[in-house]
Amino acid sequence: MARSGFYILLWSLVVMLAGCAVSPVTIPEPEPQPAAEPAAPEKMEPPVRPGLEEEEPLSLAMVKQQHVVPRLEYYRQTRQEWDRLAVELEELVPRDQWPEGWNQCLVRVNDVTEKYETALEVLGALEAQGDSRWGEAVARLSAAYQADQEFIAGDCRQYYHLAEKTVDARLDRFHAVDHEQLQDALQHYARQGLSDEIKQNLEVWRRIGPDAVMPFPLLREVSLSLFRTGEKDTALSLLAEQEENLAKTTADTSAIARLRGDLLLIDGRHDEARRQYEEIAARHATADQQRRWVEEQLRLLRGETRASREERHLFLALLEDAVLFDGRGAVPTGVTRRLQRLEDQFPTGRLTMRAQLLAAEVQSRAEQWLASEVGAAEELLAEGDYDEATAALEALLEENLDRSQEEIVRDKLSQVRHTWLQEDDRGEQLEIQAQAMQWEEANRLLGMGKYDEAITIFSGLLDTKYAEGARRRLDEVSREASNELRRQAASLFVSARRSNDPEEAAELAAQSWQMLRRIIEVYPESDIVDRVKNNLASVENYLDELDPQLLKDLQEPEESTGFFRFWGN
Repeated sequence: MARSGFYILLWSLVVMLAGCAVSPVTIPEPEPQPAAEPAAPEKMEPPVRPGLEEEEPLSLAMVKQQHVVPRLEYYRQTRQEWDRLAVELEELVPRDQWPEGWNQCLVRVNDVTEKYETALEVLGALEAQGDSRWGEAVARLSAAYQADQEFIAGDCRQYYHLAEKTVDARLDRFHAVDHEQLQDALQHYARQGLSDEIKQNLEVWRRIGPDAVMPFPLLREVSLSLFRTGEKDTALSLLAEQEENLAKTTADTSAIARLRGDLLLIDGRHDEARRQYEEIAARHATADQQRRWVEEQLRLLRGETRASREERHLFLALLEDAVLFDGRGAVPTGVTRRLQRLEDQFPTGRLTMRAQLLAAEVQSRAEQWLASEVGAAEELLAEGDYDEATAALEALLEENLDRSQEEIVRDKLSQVRHTWLQEDDRGEQLEIQAQAMQWEEANRLLGMGKYDEAITIFSGLLDTKYAEGARRRLDEVSREASNELRRQAASLFVSARRSNDPEEAAELAAQSWQMLRRIIEVYPESDIVDRVKNNLASVENYLDELDPQLLKDLQEPEESTGFFRFWGN
């Protein structure tokens, strides 16, 4: 009877509180309307307790499956989403830019999840242990439904979407920076020939911006580096992917397409190369330079170019060296050597003329690269960054330069070093002049009795050629300053003893005490410090006679307002 009565009571609670939470069976995530107030649950009269012998009691399993389990599953998923977004907010957005209700809603989503977990645990215990915990079950279930209603009514989904927009806006800015950093990383790894690192950074590139277009000079450098290290399919796929991305923004993708065709050709995949060139010819008929190149390549592949096997072999070998040249350093020896053989053996051959044009293109790329690197060093020189300019040019000398390139770099390096020496001499002269002016100014301040300012300047000259004189002056300043302070302190103390006004006497004596303490603290090396300590003892005895509290106030200023009155005077 007791268990059946509890079942009926528990079902009544479920019916009464169901209006506070939306059923998860048909609507997994209720969206509140911002303009409308949440509807209040209908008031229901508690059901009359039926005869337990005639009624089938409600199964606790039905309560769990139809209400608690689905809501708990929904809020566990919701909490994961909120936790993920919370991490992104923490990493990307300053706290003062977080949505106003974010923190409160984050607490609520954790609270409602925990309450449903507790309710489910108690309901499970009831099934196993009987109705001994029925009161706890009712309370836990009520708390869970109440927390559910507060989360929904609190417009927390609105704050979640606002936080998402805030993170997305910050990510857009970070992605722009990330692409710049990735370009630097890709270029570095390409020059080092590190194919695994290149592929890892390409994955990040695609994840940040699947449709992002890589600058062609960088794309060429990266794809050639992959090709040289044996990652030929990866290089060709990258070119095809970038050509597709570029085609979304511009009609001219001929440079990428040509590079891919050339790599297919030198890899011996003649059929694929031919199809690539034919596509270029069809799509880029107006790009004269690319069109002419492609037409010649097609003639070669179709067998329409009259050339011997030896001439063809030399041209294709030269083409491979030219295409794989990254533009850094000297023109590959394979290009110059094979061009020389073509000119010697086939001086009027069509492929020889094409090889000459190709070699000139390679030479131009090498010259542009060197001009760019030297230009960067010149910019550093113009900014006065001689260390960086020298380091950049010395690094250039480590490249595979030909004699003329090395001569250009060494001339520029000599110019940087010469300018640096001149600037050092000029700087040294300016420093000497500045030190002389400081010396004169410190002596002028000393003559005016401005001891603290003089000490500051003399101290700054201790590591210069004025060091010996500065030390002597510092001794003089300390002696004169301490003597002057002692004279003033003595005068104040005499005035205090002569005063008939106890308050005035206390104030004058306090000022005398402060001056004597200053001598001990600021000029501890002074030869009058022992006499100052004797004077200080006399002043302290006098203050103690006036009022023992006065000396305590002076010695412990943080605990006394009276001290600050004296100090201010």
